[in-house]
Amino acid sequence: MRRFLRVAAIAVLVFAIGGFVAFRYLMARESIPEESSYALDLGEIRRLAAVPSGEKPVRINFEKVADASLPKGAVFAGESLAEPHPIVHGAFQVVFGDGSYGVIDSAFDEAMLKEMASDAPFDAAGFAAVQKALGGARWIVLTHEHGDHIGGVAVYPEPDALVGRLLLSREQIASDDWLDHAQFPESLRAKLQPVEYDAYHAIAPGVVLVKAAGHSPGTQIIYVTLADGREFLFLGDVAWNSRMITELWYRPRLVTQLFLGEDRSAVMGQIRRLHSLRASEPAVEQVVSHDAEQNRRLTDSGALGARFEL
Repeated sequence: MRRFLRVAAIAVLVFAIGGFVAFRYLMARESIPEESSYALDLGEIRRLAAVPSGEKPVRINFEKVADASLPKGAVFAGESLAEPHPIVHGAFQVVFGDGSYGVIDSAFDEAMLKEMASDAPFDAAGFAAVQKALGGARWIVLTHEHGDHIGGVAVYPEPDALVGRLLLSREQIASDDWLDHAQFPESLRAKLQPVEYDAYHAIAPGVVLVKAAGHSPGTQIIYVTLADGREFLFLGDVAWNSRMITELWYRPRLVTQLFLGEDRSAVMGQIRRLHSLRASEPAVEQVVSHDAEQNRRLTDSGALGARFEL
């Protein structure tokens, strides 16, 4: 009996140590590699932005649908999982001089918000504005196919009206699991003609899609340059906070491997490249979809309008 108890105690200790080591591995901060193979040729992107004929957009607006939070340790590896970190959800409107516009991302409805954060307040008026904008947009593009970005499209009441204006990439249309999770209408999916491109693709004057698979198979960065020369990169969820880029601070493995299924090496390469771009092109605004502090700075300064124009 005494021998059995000793063996059991050793086993418990081994499991405890193993669990501690595993947890540290899954939550620890990992250094971003010094070199990146991710190509982001701003010169070529700028060239392509000038190819479509017509006037470039004149301003960009943001429409918020929710303020929420994530555990800080889920955003920044090594930080506390008990401390909440604010995030914001919404969509962007790219407005042209004639009053027409395009939409980047579509946010999500209240039901999907409650799945993610049951106590987070939902801005019904903001979501209604996004839905109305989907109906009038010249084009609609998505940074990626996760529910909080594609959900507004998925619940749009007249899906056939989006055909020809909703520009999903081949990779986005092929993301069965994520589209099914968002309850994306199969009838709409079957009618969409996928946007096929290798690295960059201009969709309008001043607007270029940039491949950035990693966070999801269909992740893309949206480049927008305005008529006054200001430039923006809409990063979607390549990062959840701009500090992830400025401080080279990635999400923990627990989140990227077990929940998101990210390609860590691809995303770390993108973070390194965006970090370098920030140093060489500081005037190019790298817009992080969920960064609440950055969002306030951009809307307070007028760099982004705080409401859609409808």
